[in-house]
Amino acid sequence: MEQQTTTILPATEVRQALRGADRQRAINLLLAQLDGLYRFVARQIRYYQALGRLQPDDLDPVAVVDEVMIEALRRSEQIPRRASLRGWLRLLALRVLQRELRRIRRRRRHEVVSLEQPLSPAQEWDAFYQPDAALTWADVLPSPEPSPEEVTLRHETQEELEQALNRLPEVQRMVFILRAMEGLSYAEIAAMLHRPASHVRELYHAARSALARQLAPSAGGGDTHDR
Repeated sequence: MEQQTTTILPATEVRQALRGADRQRAINLLLAQLDGLYRFVARQIRYYQALGRLQPDDLDPVAVVDEVMIEALRRSEQIPRRASLRGWLRLLALRVLQRELRRIRRRRRHEVVSLEQPLSPAQEWDAFYQPDAALTWADVLPSPEPSPEEVTLRHETQEELEQALNRLPEVQRMVFILRAMEGLSYAEIAAMLHRPASHVRELYHAARSALARQLAPSAGGGDTHDR
């Protein structure tokens, strides 16, 4: 089923708050988005790990969310006029993740080191360096501890659904996540991905059909409809 959002907050609310010198209001607007943004980023990182583009310790979701929030404040004047805050933050997150993937690829290309060779002092510093704790938003992220009900649901469905999502073509997967899980409109997804809205709609329905075929056996052959 598609997720329907009850309130679509325009991203320009952040820009207006900053223009009015109300930085705290802008920060509060961003803080209210942290829970969903963290889940989105963590899901993307798991996807890149499944593809082999990332190793388990390459990227920390908290660090990525931290960077997205800094970018959001820094680039407030570049917010598209009709973008939702949810959609704009997802777009920034995808850009940050792509930038990090390129950085990690460059680092790996230049690290031609024997497995038996000890790390140099400079490499040890790189391996253990952490960003300034004062810049992180970890203290305000939701608790990672799920409720008992969430644990049960996750064990039953999350892994299977995520594996099914990861088997989709990458663009179909992204369209499905942005539409069904993040609640963005076809028009906004089209703007984010630089594709016609009609094509985005086709990609979404293709992804939904593929997922239905993959998950039907485990769902007991139940029929699903979502128009």
